[in-house]
Amino acid sequence: MRSFTGRLFVNFAILTWLAQICSLGRAQSQVGAGEKALPAGQVIESIRCAADPTQDYALYLPSTYNAAKAWPIIYTFDPEARGKIPVRLYKDVAEKYGFILAASNTSRNFQTEGFSKAAQSIWEDTHARLHLDARRIYLMGFSGGARVATALALRCDFCAVAGVIAHGAGYPDSVPPTEKDHFAYLAFVGDKDFNWPELIDLRRKKEAWGSSFRLTVYDGEHQWAPPAILEEGVEWLQLKAMRAGMVPTDQAFVDRLFARAQKRAEDAARSNDAIAEFEAYRSLASDFGGLKEVSQYQAKLTALKNSAELKQTLKKEQDAIDEQRADVRELSQKLSQAAEASSDAQIALRTEIVDGMAGLRNKAKQAKNEDARLICQRAFDQLWVQGIEAGQAELEIRKQLSKAEFYFQLMSSVTPDRPWPVLLLAETSALRGDKKRALKELHEAVKRGLQHAESIEEDANLQTLRLEPEFQRIVAELRARQESQAAQ
Repeated sequence: MRSFTGRLFVNFAILTWLAQICSLGRAQSQVGAGEKALPAGQVIESIRCAADPTQDYALYLPSTYNAAKAWPIIYTFDPEARGKIPVRLYKDVAEKYGFILAASNTSRNFQTEGFSKAAQSIWEDTHARLHLDARRIYLMGFSGGARVATALALRCDFCAVAGVIAHGAGYPDSVPPTEKDHFAYLAFVGDKDFNWPELIDLRRKKEAWGSSFRLTVYDGEHQWAPPAILEEGVEWLQLKAMRAGMVPTDQAFVDRLFARAQKRAEDAARSNDAIAEFEAYRSLASDFGGLKEVSQYQAKLTALKNSAELKQTLKKEQDAIDEQRADVRELSQKLSQAAEASSDAQIALRTEIVDGMAGLRNKAKQAKNEDARLICQRAFDQLWVQGIEAGQAELEIRKQLSKAEFYFQLMSSVTPDRPWPVLLLAETSALRGDKKRALKELHEAVKRGLQHAESIEEDANLQTLRLEPEFQRIVAELRARQESQAAQ
């Protein structure tokens, strides 16, 4: 899956976006005004915004949707403008718990103007068409999309965000977390995700502040979380809404979640997983207060917090964070210097970067245990993403095609098994006007495992290739593969 952290993107885009969103003011207070009939119970992959037809979004309305009541909504941002992907992925969860999903198909990392327009348009259009519960507005994003969702929740008072759902990333660099942050924060990260240290740090801060926060670490890479993981998160948000009186309390629902948290605490204690045990007790004590008797779990939480077992486990966790950061520090500096270096220095830096990253990969393969392997894998991927993002910044923001090409070629050389650097090289070649080379690079991307026709068909940087017969053959080949795989 193609996805990047989007740190640069957030810093460039967020102020423009927030100014436009907040400028809507109370003009949108008449929710449901101008409402149009939309099909419920099915994914609508593209809805053109009435005020700006250049903007569109994917939508899922629960099959029971009607305008007689107000509905919670999750605004969603994918870093590569693929709103249909999370809507398809999570539609069953939305259906089960009665949430609307709305995800931009035009917002994308490093396209600052396009993102601000998309954010404003999707907000306006959904508030005009749908009857929304102003108390249950949620923002969700993956990677760079998680950062912009977080920033909007922090900066847009009018939005009155109840919670943020962050996949694979947290706060933008320009807006750090504070104890005063008012919304619930639900985060997911794979254990192989290079952003794992960042979200572990965030968990510790939120826990120290007693914030409304939940982090789920699962077996996975930098990606949208699996639907089952999101479902548990949505249940947590529902529980929060019940405690706040936003929705009626469903006692059977509360009892089920309480029993599950109890079992997790027991399982963690048996397996001597002090962090998992602490998280389970924290959930029992804080999430169920006022709904269940939790005094015994508060006492267990206090005792565990001061235990040698937890302190030792937290130290091991911190050691893993420190080791990953140490592994990337020197190479990260060299990556930052490479594009501006003289020709001779650039050649030397390139060699050092390639050798250093190859060393990390070999170290991961030879690791004696899973923890050591994960540290090396995350460090490698962190550097790889830094290189990809540096190239994207040169391509999309600074329009420096040669510098962008340098980074994409560098990252392609250290990952000859990954299609995305070659796809980005194809974008660069197409923007330069070299169609022959761009098509050759697209063939290479397919050879390396590019799977989805829409990845190139909807790529704005490949627009000049769309009428080329060879481009159409590549798209047809990918579609045939997708249909064959779907039929199996």
